[in-house]
Amino acid sequence: MADATVIAARRYSDQHPGYQLAYAGEAAVPVSMLTLDVLAQQCKKLPLVDEFVLRLVDYGIHKISNMAAVLGIDVPTVSDAVVHQLSAETIEYRPDSLGGRKVLLTYGGQRAVEELSTVTPQRTEYQPAFDRLLWKPIPHSRSDLVTRAEAEALGMLILPSARTAEVAASDVTPRRLNLLLHQAQQDNDHPEIEVLSVEAITRQPRLYLPAVLLVFISDTADDQRFNLVVDDTLSEPHDSALHQVGGLERTRIQIAPAVGESDLPEPLRHQRTPYDAVRDLQRRADNPQLADNGTPVPILQGAEEHESVTARAELDALTVRSVPLFEHRELLMTALGTANTRFLLAAPFVRDAVVTGDFLAKLETMLRRSGLTAHIGYGFGHDLKHSDNSALGQLRTLARRYPRLTVAHVADPTANILIFDDTWVNSGFDWLSFRDQPTHTYRPEEGTLVRDKAHVDEQYNHYAKLITRADAATKR
Repeated sequence: MADATVIAARRYSDQHPGYQLAYAGEAAVPVSMLTLDVLAQQCKKLPLVDEFVLRLVDYGIHKISNMAAVLGIDVPTVSDAVVHQLSAETIEYRPDSLGGRKVLLTYGGQRAVEELSTVTPQRTEYQPAFDRLLWKPIPHSRSDLVTRAEAEALGMLILPSARTAEVAASDVTPRRLNLLLHQAQQDNDHPEIEVLSVEAITRQPRLYLPAVLLVFISDTADDQRFNLVVDDTLSEPHDSALHQVGGLERTRIQIAPAVGESDLPEPLRHQRTPYDAVRDLQRRADNPQLADNGTPVPILQGAEEHESVTARAELDALTVRSVPLFEHRELLMTALGTANTRFLLAAPFVRDAVVTGDFLAKLETMLRRSGLTAHIGYGFGHDLKHSDNSALGQLRTLARRYPRLTVAHVADPTANILIFDDTWVNSGFDWLSFRDQPTHTYRPEEGTLVRDKAHVDEQYNHYAKLITRADAATKR
């Protein structure tokens, strides 16, 4: 159920001691998809001296000392090359008529020389991706990238470029391209190609590489830090590049103090397991575990696997516990995927970036479960201009198709909550606008998960009545 943002937030939420995760969202790294006119040839498989040894023998120079004189290098270096080629069985080292020895080509050596003579540079097209934030080529293909329209539809934060200019041929050096080609050709077992020069860039459409931006605020709320997660890994080069172009100021993201959740009944406050204890259990429960550098370690075995299972069971057994910021999205998806009897959501704003096709499909699947009743309330004292009409329209369409779903605007100010079956999540988190708030202001919201049925029933009955009453009022 977890998407890339949830995975990154969960994995790296404790990256900066003394700081809280305040924002985790999809970001779009600007990329140019280049079409290059290059001069290239197949890579020579032989070291340079070995190549010249074969060429000189073919030319009629058979003495090692003579080869060294022609090449202008010392005899031991040529001798080493001869030894290498003897092992490769491309040459023979036979006695001559003068009592010395001479180097001769074997049949394999003759074939090697023929192949060397047929390797000629050719003009061809090459299409690498060029990261406009790092300002260098990157090992990504077109299938890894999205258009600006797709990025905006997904609610991604468009990151700035290091430069506004188009990429020039001088920015794409043969050395950098060959490093990319060498890795790609090794991975795919293709013949190695070497770029000799970049003649021109014929096309460079702008696209975007999906990433995750994590923003942290200090416990004293006077400092902020951020990290970019690219290809599921923290990317220090991208962090540095974003700093150089203006950092968070260029993203328009603002971090404000948490709104906080509404007050819990006193018995629940005393039972509540705090944030640090919950995070400790979550870290122990996560499988695979993470190494110190943030990368997954091999699948747990034996005692470590038992520890993970035990921690997960302890976490599931908690009746009242803290909900870290990153877990809200997980819980919403869990609610859609598992609710069997009731589902209730109270949120101030409804945004297209959250109410996506995938979200609506999950909601509709949930509504097909027999015996389930669902309520979605929005507004709650907030200006409706910050909600998207298309998202609201799609929710209302579902409500007309499924009478067990009630969608209504509630004017009364109240809390943001999620209830599914016998679970209640009390929080200041904006459940239906977390990907793209209208003001780009985000808060390190921490909520509370409650599994005490009596209290969950009380909250459900209260909010279900509010939403049902508001819906009835609009139909009069």
